[in-house]
Amino acid sequence: MNHSQLGDGSRHLGRISALVALAACLSSFAVRASAQEKDEEPPLPQTPVAPALPDTILPQINAFIQGVSTPHIAALADALHIDGKLEDAPPEIPRNSLVAAGDLDGDGVPEILLKWAVPDNLLGADVAPDPNSRPLWSVYLLSWDGAHWKASRLVSNVENFSHTLINLGPTVGRGLAIVIPGDESQPADPMVFQVKDHAAKLLWDGQAEDSRLQPLLQAQVNFQGPSGAPSEMIVTGRADPGLLQFPRGGKRGFDARTIYHWDGKAFIPAKTEYVANQDYTLYRFISALHLHDYSAAYALVVPAKFLNANSPSLESFRKFVQDNWPEFLQDNVFRAPEMLAGSPDRYSIVLSKPNQRFVYHPIFTNDGKFLLTGLARTRETAEP
Repeated sequence: MNHSQLGDGSRHLGRISALVALAACLSSFAVRASAQEKDEEPPLPQTPVAPALPDTILPQINAFIQGVSTPHIAALADALHIDGKLEDAPPEIPRNSLVAAGDLDGDGVPEILLKWAVPDNLLGADVAPDPNSRPLWSVYLLSWDGAHWKASRLVSNVENFSHTLINLGPTVGRGLAIVIPGDESQPADPMVFQVKDHAAKLLWDGQAEDSRLQPLLQAQVNFQGPSGAPSEMIVTGRADPGLLQFPRGGKRGFDARTIYHWDGKAFIPAKTEYVANQDYTLYRFISALHLHDYSAAYALVVPAKFLNANSPSLESFRKFVQDNWPEFLQDNVFRAPEMLAGSPDRYSIVLSKPNQRFVYHPIFTNDGKFLLTGLARTRETAEP
């Protein structure tokens, strides 16, 4: 799904690939199931931004509404031929729509969101129509300036979106949050706009190069906060770690919930909570050893059982790992294959190497802490 927005060029759609930065965040977490504070991450490298494509629909909208001299939404609907006024249009053609977004600029007249179907001829000659696909939409903000309506673009070429009126503090006031939902391959994209001079102005984009939005798959984005205080953004979804890869659309993995605070210019991560399960233990174990943090990894095992020793110690654990599991100390990416429910190897992980692969078979406690009591390794010949 590609879309562009006001004042922005190309979108940053790739998942964050800085595996060490992601793993380093775990070293500051308390060893518990949830409510773990996240350290600041280094800023992402800046890349050149391509110029935004011109909006060919916006001039048509302005031409439609230029003669509307009343703030009533019914007059807008009539000028834009909305609410079934396109009598010759076949029923399968998507219907444009208007919805009141709330009074963003405090003039007593609510701003209006216009959802406009993107004509097929604007998608490009190389894009073959898919009879099963949903229509693409462009979304515009209509604002009353006291005499006329002004239209400005919010997002373009999106299948779906949600909007929420939020509080951005005394210096900004009310803002409009637009969220493009994510899917199995792409995280959600929240954006924040304000109305300035009766036009939408982009303040923050969660998918911009300098954003600190942490990618979660199948993410849900909500906004909340006490009256008068800046709104918090809460993002919940499946974590997308780099050192341990989970299958897209599968049931393996672990969920995360991150709370973001508005700092006046952007939403900044304040706290991340993880739902404890076996895969979360494996990820923390691999990440700790990747950083040579033996103490953190040692806290995730039952030492006597894991080392099969009567008098285990952190030093004996360190030596055991260095002698038997050097691959966990190196720059390796492990894969967590989807297994059948009830399988005794349900939480196995795999490390693929040329002509062979290693399969790891973990055993966990059943007390809700999911500590490792054992980890066996088998070697298999990789298929050509």
